[in-house]
Amino acid sequence: MANEEALKKVCKDLNIEFDEGDLNDWGIVNSDPARVGEFMKYYKTAGFDEQVRPHVFELVLSSYNDAILGRKLNQQLKADFAEIIIESRSMPGLKVVREYWKEIYDRKDFPIGRLL
Repeated sequence: MANEEALKKVCKDLNIEFDEGDLNDWGIVNSDPARVGEFMKYYKTAGFDEQVRPHVFELVLSSYNDAILGRKLNQQLKADFAEIIIESRSMPGLKVVREYWKEIYDRKDFPIGRLL
């Protein structure tokens, strides 16, 4: 399945509008701190194409970052996130996403970088 087609399926699954202009920053554009728990559950359970995994991972990271900023986290969300990060370390395709967020770490705007 092509990257675009796979992302369309993810958008349909998550009820997110697909915009082909957002392909490069899809996870960031669709970030939603109120849905971070839903996105993490989807990430862990959906059988999506491996080409799309980095996009959904970035959706989780961006939404989690926004949830940190909005102080919308609870213990369960923190535990679920920690599990996803630990698992992601054994997936080479996700390294570039983790490295991006580490590189832009900023306590005020991008605090998630220190958690990766």
